[in-house]
Amino acid sequence: MQEQLIAWMASTSIANFMSLPWVWPWAEAIHFIGMSLLFGSIMVMDVRLIGFFRKEISLHAVHALTPWGLVGFLLNLATGVGFVMRDMERYWPNPDFWFKMVCILLAGVNFLVFWFVIRKQLETVADDGEVSVAAKAVGLSSIVLWTLVIWGGRLIPLYGIG
Repeated sequence: MQEQLIAWMASTSIANFMSLPWVWPWAEAIHFIGMSLLFGSIMVMDVRLIGFFRKEISLHAVHALTPWGLVGFLLNLATGVGFVMRDMERYWPNPDFWFKMVCILLAGVNFLVFWFVIRKQLETVADDGEVSVAAKAVGLSSIVLWTLVIWGGRLIPLYGIG
């Protein structure tokens, strides 16, 4: 089953496109740009959510960065899928790849908690106001999880099979 999945992925048009000599380096560059947009916007939002820079950064203004974080995530998703489709036989057995995927999943769940629970609570908080412990926990866990995503991604080519 695993061999069939790997063979199918290697035969897709995405894998063929990623095999062109100039595509992988460009995809890497786009992946890093996406990572910068995602992590940069998350850091500003979450550092403020945790409670730092309360007087300097408006709690509600930082949420204007959400679309930039989403663009960064989508760039990473598109290029990441391309990487995996092209080299599934190297990614699939690599525990660092799976560590990264679990961290992305947990970060996504954390974002959903923020979006559907915490964001509504923040509507009544002043721009320089103190947020709940739950909001701070979501902000801190977001920073930790996305840092682990980057760390896991860096480990993929260094350890294991990748």
